[in-house]
Amino acid sequence: MPDLYAVMGPLAEPIGAKRTHFKECHRRDLYVRIDGDEPVDSLFFDDPDFTLICRADLLGSEPFINTAAHLGRLYREQGDRFVCGLRGAFAIILYDHNQGTLKAWLDHFGIERLVFAESDHSLVISTNIRWVLAAHRQPPVISPAAILEYLQYTCIPTPNTIYQGISKLAPGHQLMSRPAVTTRPYWDMAYYEGDARRSESVWANETRNAVRSAVASSFENLDGPKTLGCFLSGGTDSSSVAGYVGRLTAEPPRTFSIGFDDPRYNEIQYARIAAKHFSADHHEYFVKPDDIPSVVRTAVQIYDEPFGNSSIVPTYYCARLAAEHGITHLLAGDGGDELFGGNARYAADRIFQQYSRVPRWMRQGLLEPGVSCATRWTNIPFFNSAASYVRRSNIRVPDRYFSYSLISSVSTRDLFTSDFLAVVADQDPLSTARQHFDGAPAQSELNRWLYLDLKITIADNDLRKVTTMSRLAGVTPRFPFLDPTLAEFTGTIPPDLKVRGPRLRYIFKKAMEDLLPHDIITKSKHGFGLPYSVWLADSKQLRDFTFDVLGAARCRQRGYFRSGLLDWLWSQYESVHRGYYGEILWMLLMLELWHVAHADARPGEECQRMTAISHFN
Repeated sequence: MPDLYAVMGPLAEPIGAKRTHFKECHRRDLYVRIDGDEPVDSLFFDDPDFTLICRADLLGSEPFINTAAHLGRLYREQGDRFVCGLRGAFAIILYDHNQGTLKAWLDHFGIERLVFAESDHSLVISTNIRWVLAAHRQPPVISPAAILEYLQYTCIPTPNTIYQGISKLAPGHQLMSRPAVTTRPYWDMAYYEGDARRSESVWANETRNAVRSAVASSFENLDGPKTLGCFLSGGTDSSSVAGYVGRLTAEPPRTFSIGFDDPRYNEIQYARIAAKHFSADHHEYFVKPDDIPSVVRTAVQIYDEPFGNSSIVPTYYCARLAAEHGITHLLAGDGGDELFGGNARYAADRIFQQYSRVPRWMRQGLLEPGVSCATRWTNIPFFNSAASYVRRSNIRVPDRYFSYSLISSVSTRDLFTSDFLAVVADQDPLSTARQHFDGAPAQSELNRWLYLDLKITIADNDLRKVTTMSRLAGVTPRFPFLDPTLAEFTGTIPPDLKVRGPRLRYIFKKAMEDLLPHDIITKSKHGFGLPYSVWLADSKQLRDFTFDVLGAARCRQRGYFRSGLLDWLWSQYESVHRGYYGEILWMLLMLELWHVAHADARPGEECQRMTAISHFN
């Protein structure tokens, strides 16, 4: 994919080596460039009124159009709101010569990405942090608060980045340089809680039509179905997408799945059930432990900030499998859970809500002391689970969802050096989650959870995983569920039809009963998880790779973690909970690999070696 880069102000000069194909506009106090490995002429537009560059995969537009000229015409006709009617992925940077204003827009859900920074009376905007760093011409500084956020979320949530002074543009937002640099939303998810008088059958029918329409829109401008594929995990989302592709094209959908030899993680049987049901042209790849090191070393070169989602590995191999079979576009099911209520924590939160209705005197005077006493004197799983629920019930929302993270469950004094703690003493990594949850345009607690997950789980995590790894493999992902029209429809569905008691995605599953096999509708959620925690114990190669990275002297010298933390984590992994502590070791592995690839890789005078402790003192 091409990179976009624009600077307004004294720093507006060409930087860096240009790639094979590029277009640029250089005027006084303005430099705009797009470059890539493929021709970029259709993504650049320049005339006396404005200069526009874009990275866009628009839905509903005619194939092979000049995208930048099309967007320029819309801007000329509609002004800043021209993006409201767009569908698909886009990052747009525009300089209006008449207004003397630099502007930028990001798509509704954050499929694309833009970062920006102000420096030396200049504004820099790009699709890549590296270009912003290069424009600054000064050593970058890693943000200690961002390290905390990474350990909390496995990613760094918008608007922050790993570097101080550099921000991400939020999904559905516009940036303007004048009169001051500001951002504002042009679209946001909204919830109207729905008309409870309508019958379930009406809601199911409308859900069915809305999903089918969104899937149809996701490939209508492609050159036939032969180069179109579908990720297929065997879950309700990916299976629904594949099923509708087959119905709408009247041809077998081309599906691609990942399996593992370990039966505890392998759910390939559900993908096979769905593939057989839809008579799909189905393909599989089984990921092995020795597949991991080469992929993660390549991935950390591409991710310009730490990213700890271990599913990047199966996602890459699934996309590579598709590319090997001639696929250019892959449809993914991401977003369905966050629109229709498919994550297990939504049902768990209903239990917490019911427990909170029990009178306080009964909870604190009878139930909680009784459970506490039982866990001290017995080791019965029921009481242990009850104690966990009681503990979490007394944590405010949304904090309770994140209470499983390492920095929430272990004293920070046992994790971090005193120098690091002194710098982050006033930082709260959960503040971003609280802002989304408390500021959600919704009344029900469920819809607040959905809103939060769209902002962080989807925009900052899942989309970064699928988009980055698919493009690395040479295919373009599309996300039928992340369609503004479909999303706005789901905002009108009553919460009780999304999650009813323990039943997740209640109305969605009702709607898909005529499309999906029964085994898919009734299965529990899984996805493209990676059994790293299991393989770490079984594979000497993977274990050596992990400890060679985390045990290196430069890792210990970062200044973040106390000495002995790695040994403690390994002992906890072996004796307490392999799944939990294995995921933490993965996060630390990816954090250190990112430092090696980015923080340590810059030569002396251009960018100083960014060991954390050097910035804390």
